[in-house]
Amino acid sequence: MPEDPAAALEALAAAERRTSDEHLASVTEAEPELARLLASVAAADAAHAYLLTKGEER
Repeated sequence: MPEDPAAALEALAAAERRTSDEHLASVTEAEPELARLLASVAAADAAHAYLLTKGEER
């Protein structure tokens, strides 16, 4: 992690976006119950990224 607080927040937001994308990509191959859980976790990750960057573009 970067020592600069702003850079650290951006790195964390980028990690949240990557994780969200990975969870979302797995939804189409998962059983229905797991797909719902993955979609929910992906949404939470995306919300974290949004809040960490205050909605700024990537």
